[in-house]
Amino acid sequence: MKKAMRILVILLAVLLLAAAAGFVYLYFNGLSGLTRIGTPAANQIRVACVGDSVTYGHGVKNWPKNNYPTVLQELLGDEYHVGNFGFSGRAVQPDSDQPYTATARYEKSLAYNCNILVFMMGSNDSKPENWNGPDQFAEDLRSLLNSYYQDNAERRLFLCTPPTAFFTGDAEGLCTNFDIQPAVVDEIAEIVRSVAEEYDCTLIDIHALTQAHPEWFEKDGVHPNNDGARAIAQTVADALV
Repeated sequence: MKKAMRILVILLAVLLLAAAAGFVYLYFNGLSGLTRIGTPAANQIRVACVGDSVTYGHGVKNWPKNNYPTVLQELLGDEYHVGNFGFSGRAVQPDSDQPYTATARYEKSLAYNCNILVFMMGSNDSKPENWNGPDQFAEDLRSLLNSYYQDNAERRLFLCTPPTAFFTGDAEGLCTNFDIQPAVVDEIAEIVRSVAEEYDCTLIDIHALTQAHPEWFEKDGVHPNNDGARAIAQTVADALV
């Protein structure tokens, strides 16, 4: 009986260690979905980075230090407080498979009461099951952006185009990995440029920035790697200051 108990304890310990190791791997590679925003000081300028997995930092190595909002915090300094409100797989359109507005992360981004909104989303809207055409996307983008102005009309908007999506060796047809359609991402980028003009806000053209840099992406051709995340952070920082 004692021997059986010892074996059971050992097995439980092994399982716990395996689970802990698995969590550490997921967390440090930007795959856990967890994030910690922290509390800004009263005198800090609050910057909300809202977006999908590109903002969250899916696949970024040593994620706590290298996701783009964290690098942006490093570049901006203590005068600013940067919150990462990215959520992997999320889309602008409310009737998509995973709308951003249906998440607690969206509600937290509103409650953060940012001074500056850095918005970058649209890649997941390009999926065949989500794409409803340019007019519908533009309308839904305006609606989502407007929701951030209901409690603060003075909030500054920096509107980012989604990064370029690249075909990989495994991709076939119109879609690359994760069912992203590169041609539709190109179309979405153009819509975002147009909406930025409508809102008379600062456009940050991440699509143009990344267009000639497939080396800035993971093997999936969709998610920026550490170099890509830093390039995005630097470009956003330059626009903000």
